Amino acid sequence: MDDLNETPIELRKQLLITQGAMYRSGLAVSKQKVVNGLQAESLARSMLRQLGLAALSAWRTRSGITATGMPALLPVVLSGISKAWRQQSWKPIVRGVLIAGTVASVVALFVRYKAKSVARQEAEDEDDF
Repeated sequence: MDDLNETPIELRKQLLITQGAMYRSGLAVSKQKVVNGLQAESLARSMLRQLGLAALSAWRTRSGITATGMPALLPVVLSGISKAWRQQSWKPIVRGVLIAGTVASVVALFVRYKAKSVARQEAEDEDDF
């Protein structure tokens, strides 16, 4: 159609058709993002990120160190872990480090809990005398 022969109704119709195509395209992109976000690899990556941030938060609150350089280094460390995780040769090493870190954290928390309970018990025993 020529520009001279187009009526406002035809222009609106073309605009609505274009908007519908854009909407369908947006739905397809959103669906693909959801599918990619629910894959095991991306779920594991987000879990590792959350675990690392929780460990960092716990370390900062328990140690009393402000660690002003840590927020600046965190993206570099996370990207390094992510790149190492994507390479098949590094996967067993990264997995082993993560498992060892988790076990060490649990043991450290258990030891700290036991030390506090022993100290509390000794304080109660001193109060009894």
